[in-house]
Amino acid sequence: MTNSPAHRPCFQHGVTIVEFALVASTLILALFMVIDLSRLVYLRMTFEEGVRRAARLAAVCPIGDPLPALAARFEDPSSTGVAIAGATASNVSISYLNSSGQVITNLVQNYEDIRSVRVSLQNIEVPLLIPFISGIFAPDTIDSTAIAESLGVNPTGVPPC
Repeated sequence: MTNSPAHRPCFQHGVTIVEFALVASTLILALFMVIDLSRLVYLRMTFEEGVRRAARLAAVCPIGDPLPALAARFEDPSSTGVAIAGATASNVSISYLNSSGQVITNLVQNYEDIRSVRVSLQNIEVPLLIPFISGIFAPDTIDSTAIAESLGVNPTGVPPC
């Protein structure tokens, strides 16, 4: 007896298509998961780099300068968009710390006590792109601390920022 398509039982017609559909959908789902995981790792590294840059700027720019908050979100003042989708000024926190690491609340009176600057990025939510799976990537608070340098004070009179 031969096993040609003409001699196969009737119930086996279309089995190959069903098997292909199951295997292909699983592979495509796995592919999307790998792509999305790569995207989320990239976003996490972008958040960390933005906060690091913002801390560096906050260490040399005057207190209250908006440039560090823009740098934390990778926002260019001359453009209209924000590189980190969903990030606003309310997601960025800039704190000035004394030598023991405590936050200084009255910056005018305690200006001489500032030793470091901490920039934090919090409450960022990024939706997942995996098909059939709804979810949000919400990293913990990302922060970076830099040693306070000039804080915008320049004895030469030329503005640093």
